[in-house]
Amino acid sequence: MLEKMIEMIEKNASSMAEDLKERLLNNPDTKSFQTLDDKALYEDIHALYSRLGYWLMRDPEKGDVRSYYTELGKRRRMDGFSLSELVRSLILMKRHIWDTVLQKGIMDAPVELNSGIDLITYLNRFFDFAIYYTTLGYYKSLGVNLT
Repeated sequence: MLEKMIEMIEKNASSMAEDLKERLLNNPDTKSFQTLDDKALYEDIHALYSRLGYWLMRDPEKGDVRSYYTELGKRRRMDGFSLSELVRSLILMKRHIWDTVLQKGIMDAPVELNSGIDLITYLNRFFDFAIYYTTLGYYKSLGVNLT
């Protein structure tokens, strides 16, 4: 069932990416996203949604997550983003994923609720790593070594 939820997210990656892009562009806490190229922003979001299953389930050492988000933190700092905006965007993304799962109504039976708990656990772990490595990359671009 957990796989069904992840598959649903990956299948809907395009529409979800478009929706989150609009949310980021219109949220007062993420105004710097308005400075990005519309297509590039969409592609960044789409990349996460389409790779979510791999990152949640098959990247046990979180090596790909580490390199991707460390680089993202560096790049966004160079683009003039504040760290708070980056963290807020990741929180909005996590909430968006969970809201979409709930909206699609694929957790109607008790067994599906257990899978939902599994999904939120995996999402929390993933976004904890994403926030940490984004922050690390952000500070590295400032010449600060946190490790």
